[in-house]
Amino acid sequence: MAALLKNLTNSLIETRQRYAMLKDNGIESMSTIYPDIPWNAEIYYHLLATLPKEIDRLEQRIMKIEATLKPASEGGLLDNVKKHI
Repeated sequence: MAALLKNLTNSLIETRQRYAMLKDNGIESMSTIYPDIPWNAEIYYHLLATLPKEIDRLEQRIMKIEATLKPASEGGLLDNVKKHI
C-alpha cells in the first residue's frame, strides 16, 4: 500500500505540473510535455478540460488510502503535496 500511495502521489505532482505548464504556456507547451504526440488545438483543450478531473480523482484516491492507513488526526502525503505546490 505504501508503494501505491507513493506512486499516486508522484502521479498527482506530475499531473499538476503538466496542467500548470499547459495553462501557463499555452499550446506550444504540448511539444515539451508530450513530445511523441502530434498536438493540435483539440487535444490541447481536451487536456485543459480533463486534467483537473484527473487531479481530483488522484487526490480522492490518495485520501481514501491514507484514511485506511492512519488515524484522521495525522497528516498524510496529500497534505505534504499541497504544501509544496
